[in-house]
Amino acid sequence: MGSMKAPLIGITSDYNEINGQNSFFIKESYVTAVEVSGGIPLLLCPTKNENSISRFINLIDGILISGGGFDIDPKLYGEEPHPRLGKIQPDRTDFEIKLLKFAVEKRMPVLGICGGHQLINVYFGGTLYQDIPSQYSEKINHKQSTPSDIPYHKIEIHPSTRLSEITGADSSKVNSTHHQSIKKTGTGFNVSAVAEDGVIEAIESNGDGFIVGVQWHPERIYNKDSCSKNIFTEFIKEANRFKQKK
Repeated sequence: MGSMKAPLIGITSDYNEINGQNSFFIKESYVTAVEVSGGIPLLLCPTKNENSISRFINLIDGILISGGGFDIDPKLYGEEPHPRLGKIQPDRTDFEIKLLKFAVEKRMPVLGICGGHQLINVYFGGTLYQDIPSQYSEKINHKQSTPSDIPYHKIEIHPSTRLSEITGADSSKVNSTHHQSIKKTGTGFNVSAVAEDGVIEAIESNGDGFIVGVQWHPERIYNKDSCSKNIFTEFIKEANRFKQKK
């Protein structure tokens, strides 16, 4: 695929204070995974300007909603904060919700990773476990102590799902770096993979568009795990189809 024909993939950036200054940033693995899979990455910085958001959407062919070191405000799914709720980033979350709204209206392919997977679920009316260890009888430590580029626990991929079709597998071994997870699935979404303790690891739209969320970080293990690699490959293919229809 020539670079001029490659789809442009918007990746939402993280937001935090670095050396005393508010900063936008993203881990390189997201960018590399998109490039290796045939896309052109474009970092999207959180903004409150809806005209800017609209311009972003008109530029890109697919959205990757990334993860980050923060939690989604539970008021967005009708709950009070749990004592173990982490820090929230309202500006980033609000930006990603507006971005997702535009993307859904345009039927643009969307891939959500970790926090992005959770945001997709909340946007469509789902809820979250605010803290897995205290709210869910887990059998797996979902915050692995080993490096996050090493697969850690097994997931079961449900048959007859888009994820099963994409990966060609009924199971895989993935990494795990989260303390929250999906509780109630959003309207119009199916669960497509779970961990061995039942924690939801992937969701997908039951419509004909491509909206997929995964709880693990495929961008860190795509070169070791064919399941994770195939997710990126299919996402870029869908973004290219969207680009051709513009």
